[in-house]
Amino acid sequence: METSLLFKTLIILSAQLGIVLVMCFYTLKQARLAYENNTTLFGTSFRGSVNMKNKLNLIPYIQIKETFPKPMYKTVDKDTNLHEQANNQDEVIKLLKDGYLHQVEGSWFIVGLMWFWFFTLFATATFTSFLETNLWVGITLFTLCSLSFGPILAWIMLEMDENDGFTAMKIVLVVTILTGFIGYGDYISFADSSLFAILLFVSLIALLLFNFARFFIEISRATTRAAAIFGSFLFSLYLLYDFNYIKKQSGLSSSNDWETALEMAFILYLDIINLLLEILDAMSNWFKINNYNNVSNSL
Repeated sequence: METSLLFKTLIILSAQLGIVLVMCFYTLKQARLAYENNTTLFGTSFRGSVNMKNKLNLIPYIQIKETFPKPMYKTVDKDTNLHEQANNQDEVIKLLKDGYLHQVEGSWFIVGLMWFWFFTLFATATFTSFLETNLWVGITLFTLCSLSFGPILAWIMLEMDENDGFTAMKIVLVVTILTGFIGYGDYISFADSSLFAILLFVSLIALLLFNFARFFIEISRATTRAAAIFGSFLFSLYLLYDFNYIKKQSGLSSSNDWETALEMAFILYLDIINLLLEILDAMSNWFKINNYNNVSNSL
């Protein structure tokens, strides 16, 4: 019995998102165990706090080096840092009074994992969109991408309030189901509108440029939150467009194969992951994807 393109796509998509969630929840569980047992995870310790809903919120931080000498630094401007070594506690106090901070290193495991994720993400996009390759090569790259993103997602949730992260996941689930129903139902032919496609593409470029600028210039939290809300809306529209595109492709017998389903699944995967990240950004007061170095500047 021949299955539809949508069925094939959802099988691949569900498997990959399932891998992300399993790895994410496993990492969060290990973080909870590290907090309860007063140990570390990926070189990071955790404090516990209670949020406004009376739920435990884990706060990751890097412990300061206990032995001397202790490296310390002072930021003069965005391009200049001064570095000193404190050889005893008196020197630590003196440098702290002079505006110096303890220098600690973040989790190299998470940093390395991010680079690995970027590589597998780019490789999967290349193989599924531009190269004719063996299906299992694409599936393997896709799976490695999902395996590496799960812990990264967990770390992002820990950097804010992981309880808000669970709420964001529920929102994404609802949005995905609704956009899938509307888009695949073909009530409006989103995929046939070149104007709609152009508007989506231009908006995506603008959002990418804005997020790139955040690495170099100071932007107010109100502005970044507005951009994140805009991004959430944008990727919801992309889900509508892409579900509708799958509907159009389903009418072509030449497209009803697992290779096409892999490409469609990866496109929807990117929509959903980006939607989740934008919602997390909008919900958090200080969330930054590149902020993996938590500094505890106590004595």
